[in-house]
Amino acid sequence: MTDVMDIVRNHNSYRAATLNLQVSENVLSQKAREALSSDMASRYSLVIDSDDAYGGTRYSTELLAQVERLACDVYGARYAEVRTIGGHIAASAVLLGLIRKRESIMAVAEKNGGYTGYAQGYLPHMYGFQSYYIPFNGGRQEIDLASFEKVMDEISPKLIVLGQSFFVKPYDLKQIRRIADRFDSLIAYDGSHVMGLIAGKQFQPDVLEYCDVLYGSTHKTFFGPQGGIVLTNDRHIMDSVRKSLIWKTMDNYHISRVAALGVALEEMKKYGKEYAANVVSNTKKLARSMDESGIPVDHAPWYSESHQSLLNSEKLKEMGLSFLEFSKKLEANGMIVDREGRIGSAEVTRMGIRDIERVGPLMAEAMKGGDVKDEVRKIVSELSIQYCE
Repeated sequence: MTDVMDIVRNHNSYRAATLNLQVSENVLSQKAREALSSDMASRYSLVIDSDDAYGGTRYSTELLAQVERLACDVYGARYAEVRTIGGHIAASAVLLGLIRKRESIMAVAEKNGGYTGYAQGYLPHMYGFQSYYIPFNGGRQEIDLASFEKVMDEISPKLIVLGQSFFVKPYDLKQIRRIADRFDSLIAYDGSHVMGLIAGKQFQPDVLEYCDVLYGSTHKTFFGPQGGIVLTNDRHIMDSVRKSLIWKTMDNYHISRVAALGVALEEMKKYGKEYAANVVSNTKKLARSMDESGIPVDHAPWYSESHQSLLNSEKLKEMGLSFLEFSKKLEANGMIVDREGRIGSAEVTRMGIRDIERVGPLMAEAMKGGDVKDEVRKIVSELSIQYCE
């Protein structure tokens, strides 16, 4: 039987030789990896009413306070909660903190790229509230504000949840805030996919100006460890979120993960604007390169304002391929994409890719059954992690 560490080493070798274009992944710096694998990974913490239930937590207490300060600084927020161990946990804590049973939320539907967890059969069902869909124009990738206001008049939800898993364009938050205020609704922004771009002031920089709370994952466009974060300028909201953490959605917050998050926040503070701008630029360049090479990409000529571009499923089917088959053909040539038709630029940007336009023709050749492994390996050999010391 294969030893576990053999599997780990095989995985490391395999992924180090590939070009990662998945939208939900990024890569940790060496310092962040050191923090994640430090002695803190063996330790426990359970903060209750500002005191830790465990001894030996002198430095983890100091760490938690420092990372919260860094998060506030990077995002321009007054309050930060960095203990959530995933974006889904952050979402759960926000929903539990702000919504009561039989109250309602509105969110972008899954068919329009929204997060499945907000649909009626998932988190709303678990927590006893109702979920309704925000009217959305898929062609323009915009909320239909006129229809949205009419539906709001019928539902008057307690909370509007913005954010998408298929996320290529920021919202008109000023108008959404205007509508929300008419009905005394709160606005939560699930920035899981774009937290790094928000931190770099490249995507939705006005989020905390118009939204009551921002939360999301720390391992997609934000290049930290897997985990979550919650930010707000409202003390009462943060108090409610924190009451939804211990015993309700989690207890131990994984100290080493917070340490790695702190390192990533330091890196984002120093390099975030340059990194985020390059991510968006690379997305557009790669999308255009794919489109010109025969891969059907949605929303031409602008394609995307974020880290991901979207393939056109119908046109791909006309070429005899599903998203799964497209993904497998690319992976056989050393290029990793997801099986849902999204192409991401965050990790390759972190790895310092130059001339990303070279990748589109290689993807197209692989899609047609060609062998471009050598060309891909050459690109990978040129990469090294950037935006860190």
